[in-house]
Amino acid sequence: MKKTTKIRLFLFIGSVITIFIVAAFLVILNINEPSEYTAFPFSVLAILTVIACIALALFFYKGPVFDVFGNMESVNINAMLLTVIIIIQISFFFEIISVRNQIINYKLFENIRNDITAASQCSVDSLNSVLSGLCTEEITEISVIDPQGNVLYSSDSSRLGMSVSDSSYTYSFNKPNRIRFTVDQLHIRKQLKSIILNLLTVLVTSVFFSVEIVLLLIRRISRAMAIPATADPTEESLELDIPDDDDFNSGDALAQSHVPSALYYIRQIAFLFYFASRLSSAFIPIVAKSLYTESFGISAHTAAGLPQSAETLLTCSAIFITTILLEKKGWKMPFLSGLLMVAAGTFFSAVSGNLITFVASRAIVGLGYGFCWMTLRNLSLFGKSAREQLLGFALLNAGIYAGMNCGASIGAIIADLFGYKTVFIISAVLTIFTSVFIINLENAMLPKADKSKMESNSSIKTKPVDIFTALLFVILMIAPASIAASFLSYYLPLYFENIGGSITDVGRAQMLYGILLVYVGPALSLVISTFKGKTLENINFVYNLLIALSLFLPGVGTGLLLPFLSASLLGVADSIGFGVQNNYFLSLPAVRSLGASKSLSLLSFIKKLLEMTGPFVFAAVLILGYQAGIKCLATAFFIMTAIFIFYSCVLGNRSSAENRSTGE
Repeated sequence: MKKTTKIRLFLFIGSVITIFIVAAFLVILNINEPSEYTAFPFSVLAILTVIACIALALFFYKGPVFDVFGNMESVNINAMLLTVIIIIQISFFFEIISVRNQIINYKLFENIRNDITAASQCSVDSLNSVLSGLCTEEITEISVIDPQGNVLYSSDSSRLGMSVSDSSYTYSFNKPNRIRFTVDQLHIRKQLKSIILNLLTVLVTSVFFSVEIVLLLIRRISRAMAIPATADPTEESLELDIPDDDDFNSGDALAQSHVPSALYYIRQIAFLFYFASRLSSAFIPIVAKSLYTESFGISAHTAAGLPQSAETLLTCSAIFITTILLEKKGWKMPFLSGLLMVAAGTFFSAVSGNLITFVASRAIVGLGYGFCWMTLRNLSLFGKSAREQLLGFALLNAGIYAGMNCGASIGAIIADLFGYKTVFIISAVLTIFTSVFIINLENAMLPKADKSKMESNSSIKTKPVDIFTALLFVILMIAPASIAASFLSYYLPLYFENIGGSITDVGRAQMLYGILLVYVGPALSLVISTFKGKTLENINFVYNLLIALSLFLPGVGTGLLLPFLSASLLGVADSIGFGVQNNYFLSLPAVRSLGASKSLSLLSFIKKLLEMTGPFVFAAVLILGYQAGIKCLATAFFIMTAIFIFYSCVLGNRSSAENRSTGE
C-alpha cells in the first residue's frame, strides 16, 4: 500500500470516529425523551451519519488531501470534516426542535385534560380553590365562564364577575358553561430556547473537538514522516542536547526529529487533560453550597468557595516540586502522578456526602492539577530555540482553552440531564484515559539552566526601589487579575442560580470567554507585539481597567445578558493583557535577577496563591448582595489600577530626572 494511501485511510478512520462521537452525544442529549417522539429524529441522524461517512470516504479517496508538493492540506481536511458535522447537526437541529415542540404541546394538552377531569369532579363550593391548586408555571390562570363570557369561578379571585372572551384553550365544561385556560407562551418559548441553546452549544463544542482531532491526526502523520522509522525513541529519554537553530525548512517548526514528542503533542495533551478535568468546573460552588449546613459556623457563600480555594492551595504546593522532578525524573512521572490524583479526587467528589469530604476531594484534585499544569507549562521550555519555546507556549494555550471550552460546556449540559455525580464519574474516567495517550511518548527531561546565564542573572544588582516596584505590581495589578479568575468559576454559578438560570448558562458563559481567548487572543497579540516601550507598558493599565469594567457590568442590572457581556469583556481583557502582564512582571529587575525558570515558578506560585483568595474575596463582597458586592469589588480594582498608574508616572519622571543628571 502506498504511503499516501495509508495516510488517507488513517485520516478517514479518525474523521469517521469523530463523526460517530458527535452523533452519539446528540443521541445522549435527547435520550430522556419519549421513544415515540425521538425514533424518527434518531433515524434521520443515523441516515445523515452514513451519508457523511460516504462523503468523507470519497473525499479522502480522491479529494485534495495533498498539495502539489505532497504536503497535507490541513485547511481542506478541516473544512470537509466541519462541513459534514455542521450539516448533520443543523438538519438534526430542525428535526429535534419540531419534535420537542410537539412534546411540549402534548404535555400541555395532557395537563389541561387532567385539570378538566379534576375540576369536573369537585363540588361547586370548592371549585375556586381547586382551580387555584391546578395552576402551574405554564398554566397561569383557569376560569369557568357562562355562555355570555362572565367569569363564574376562577383561580384568580379578582377576575370573578368579569367578562372575558374565549382563548385558544377554551373547552366545554358542565354545559352550558365553558372552562378557559390562560397559557404562558413565554414559558413555552423559554423551554424551546433552552433546547436551542443546548444544541448550539453542542455545535460550537463539536467544532472545537473536530479541529483538535484533525490537528492530532495531522501532527501524528507529520511526526512519523519527520522521524525515520529506524530511530530509537528511547534515545530521547536522556537529557536533551539540541542544537540552537532557528532556521527550519519545514513549515512546522516542531516537526523535527530532535524535538521531543511531549513538546510536539503539547496542544493535544493539554486539550485532553483540560477537557476531562474541567467537565465539572461549572457547578463546583453549587455542589459545595448544597452540602453546607449551619453547623460549620461559616456563611453559605464562604462554604461555596472552600473547594476552589483548597484546589488552588494544593496547586501552589506542587509548583516548585514539579520543576525538581522534571529535571531529575523527566516529565512523565509528575504528569502521570497528577492525572491519577485528579482522577481519584474527582471520583471522591462524586461520592462525597458532606462538605468536609468534598473539600478534601477537591484538594486532591488541586494537588494533581498542580503537577499536570506545571508540567505542561515547563514542557514548552523543552524547546532549545526561542522559536520552539514560543510555539510551544502558543500551542499550550490553544489546547488549554479549547479543552476548557469543550469541558465546561459539555459538563454543564450532562449535569442538567443526568446530575452532578454522573459528570464527576465521567470526568474521572476521561482523566485516566488521558494517560493512555501519553504512555508511549518518550520521557524527556527538562534541560538544566545554563550556569553562565544563572551567574549573569545573579550578578544583577537589585535596588530597594526595584523590590518595592515588584511588590506593588503584585498587589495592585496581578492580585486583581488573579482574583478576577474566580468570577467565572465562583461568582457566575452562584449568580445564575440566584436569578433562576441553569448550569448550562454557566457553561455557555465560560465557553464564550474561552472562544474569545482562542480566536481573538492571537489576533490581538499580533497587534500588541508591534508596540514598544511606554505603549506596551500602558497595555497593563488597559488590561486591569477592562477587568474592573467587566466585573462592574453585572452590578448595573439584572438578567442573563449582562453576565454574558461581562464574561465576553473579561475574555477580551485576558486576550489583551494576560501575556503582557506576565512578561512585564518577568522583566522587572528584581524578578529578572532570579533567572527564567525560577521567575516562571515564582510567577505561577504568586498567581495561584492569589487565585486561592479569590472565592473568599467574592464571598466577602457578596454579603452586600450580588449586585452591590460586585460593584464594590470592581470599584476597588479601578482604584488599585489608578494608584499604580500614578506610581508609574512618578517613577518614570524620577528615572528621567536621574538620566538627565547623569547625562550632565
